[in-house]
Amino acid sequence: MSESWTDARLNDLRDNVVEFRAETHQEFVALRTEMKEEFAALRQEMKDEFAALRQEMRDGFAAVDDRFAAIDDKFDSVHDEFTALRREIKEGFEGMQRLMIQFMGVMIAALIGLAAATQL
Repeated sequence: MSESWTDARLNDLRDNVVEFRAETHQEFVALRTEMKEEFAALRQEMKDEFAALRQEMRDGFAAVDDRFAAIDDKFDSVHDEFTALRREIKEGFEGMQRLMIQFMGVMIAALIGLAAATQL
Protein backbone atom coordinates (compact mmCIF):
# COMPACT_ATOMS: atom_id res chain seq x y z
CA MET A 1 0.00 0.00 0.00
CA SER A 2 1.37 3.44 -0.86
CA GLU A 3 1.88 6.12 1.68
CA SER A 4 0.10 9.38 1.23
CA TRP A 5 2.00 12.60 0.72
CA THR A 6 1.39 14.60 3.81
CA ASP A 7 2.57 18.12 4.39
CA ALA A 8 5.28 16.84 6.70
CA ARG A 9 6.57 14.40 4.10
CA LEU A 10 6.50 17.06 1.41
CA ASN A 11 8.34 19.44 3.71
CA ASP A 12 10.95 16.72 4.40
CA LEU A 13 11.34 16.13 0.65
CA ARG A 14 11.70 19.84 0.02
CA ASP A 15 14.28 20.14 2.81
CA ASN A 16 16.20 17.19 1.40
CA VAL A 17 16.16 18.72 -2.09
CA VAL A 18 17.27 22.11 -0.74
CA GLU A 19 20.02 20.45 1.28
CA PHE A 20 21.12 18.41 -1.74
CA ARG A 21 21.14 21.55 -3.88
CA ALA A 22 23.25 23.42 -1.31
CA GLU A 23 25.73 20.53 -1.03
CA THR A 24 25.95 20.25 -4.82
CA HIS A 25 26.52 23.98 -5.11
CA GLN A 26 29.29 23.84 -2.49
CA GLU A 27 30.94 20.92 -4.26
CA PHE A 28 30.86 22.75 -7.61
CA VAL A 29 32.33 25.87 -6.02
CA ALA A 30 35.11 23.78 -4.44
CA LEU A 31 35.69 21.97 -7.75
CA ARG A 32 35.88 25.25 -9.66
CA THR A 33 38.34 26.65 -7.14
CA GLU A 34 40.48 23.53 -7.35
CA MET A 35 40.37 23.58 -11.15
CA LYS A 36 41.35 27.27 -11.25
CA GLU A 37 44.31 26.58 -8.97
CA GLU A 38 45.39 23.56 -11.03
CA PHE A 39 45.05 25.44 -14.32
CA ALA A 40 47.00 28.39 -12.90
CA ALA A 41 49.77 26.02 -11.78
CA LEU A 42 49.73 24.30 -15.17
CA ARG A 43 49.89 27.65 -16.97
CA GLN A 44 52.87 28.71 -14.86
CA GLU A 45 54.62 25.41 -15.44
CA MET A 46 54.05 25.73 -19.20
CA LYS A 47 55.34 29.32 -19.16
CA ASP A 48 58.45 28.20 -17.32
CA GLU A 49 59.01 25.28 -19.68
CA PHE A 50 58.52 27.44 -22.78
CA ALA A 51 60.89 30.07 -21.38
CA ALA A 52 63.51 27.37 -20.79
CA LEU A 53 62.92 25.98 -24.28
CA ARG A 54 63.26 29.44 -25.83
CA GLN A 55 66.54 29.98 -23.99
CA GLU A 56 67.82 26.58 -25.08
CA MET A 57 66.89 27.38 -28.67
CA ARG A 58 68.60 30.79 -28.47
CA ASP A 59 71.74 29.13 -27.13
CA GLY A 60 71.60 26.49 -29.86
CA PHE A 61 71.10 29.05 -32.61
CA ALA A 62 73.94 31.15 -31.20
CA ALA A 63 76.21 28.09 -31.34
CA VAL A 64 75.15 27.43 -34.95
CA ASP A 65 75.79 31.09 -35.81
CA ASP A 66 79.27 30.81 -34.28
CA ARG A 67 79.98 27.70 -36.32
CA PHE A 68 78.81 29.42 -39.51
CA ALA A 69 81.03 32.40 -38.69
CA ALA A 70 83.99 30.04 -38.27
CA ILE A 71 83.18 28.37 -41.60
CA ASP A 72 82.91 31.79 -43.26
CA ASP A 73 86.34 32.68 -41.88
CA LYS A 74 87.75 29.44 -43.29
CA PHE A 75 86.19 30.16 -46.69
CA ASP A 76 87.67 33.66 -46.62
CA SER A 77 91.07 32.16 -45.82
CA VAL A 78 90.77 29.61 -48.63
CA HIS A 79 89.62 32.38 -51.00
CA ASP A 80 92.66 34.47 -50.09
CA GLU A 81 94.94 31.48 -50.65
CA PHE A 82 93.39 30.77 -54.07
CA THR A 83 93.70 34.44 -55.00
CA ALA A 84 97.40 34.41 -54.07
CA LEU A 85 97.93 31.13 -55.97
CA ARG A 86 96.15 32.54 -59.02
CA ARG A 87 98.36 35.63 -58.87
CA GLU A 88 101.49 33.44 -58.70
CA ILE A 89 100.33 31.31 -61.63
CA LYS A 90 99.49 34.40 -63.65
CA GLU A 91 102.91 35.90 -62.92
CA GLY A 92 104.55 32.60 -63.90
CA PHE A 93 102.69 32.50 -67.21
CA GLU A 94 103.57 36.14 -67.86
CA GLY A 95 107.23 35.33 -67.20
CA MET A 96 107.06 32.34 -69.55
CA GLN A 97 105.39 34.51 -72.19
CA ARG A 98 108.17 37.13 -71.90
CA LEU A 99 110.79 34.40 -72.12
CA MET A 100 109.11 32.91 -75.20
CA ILE A 101 108.93 36.33 -76.86
CA GLN A 102 112.61 36.92 -76.11
CA PHE A 103 113.47 33.46 -77.41
CA MET A 104 111.44 34.08 -80.55
CA GLY A 105 113.29 37.40 -81.01
CA VAL A 106 116.62 35.62 -80.68
CA MET A 107 115.44 32.91 -83.10
CA ILE A 108 114.29 35.48 -85.64
CA ALA A 109 117.58 37.36 -85.30
CA ALA A 110 119.46 34.07 -85.70
CA LEU A 111 117.43 33.17 -88.78
CA ILE A 112 118.01 36.58 -90.28
CA GLY A 113 121.70 36.26 -89.49
CA LEU A 114 121.77 32.78 -90.99
CA ALA A 115 119.92 33.96 -94.07
CA ALA A 116 122.29 36.89 -94.44
CA ALA A 117 125.34 34.67 -93.96
CA THR A 118 124.15 32.21 -96.59
CA GLN A 119 123.51 35.05 -99.03
CA LEU A 120 127.01 36.30 -98.85
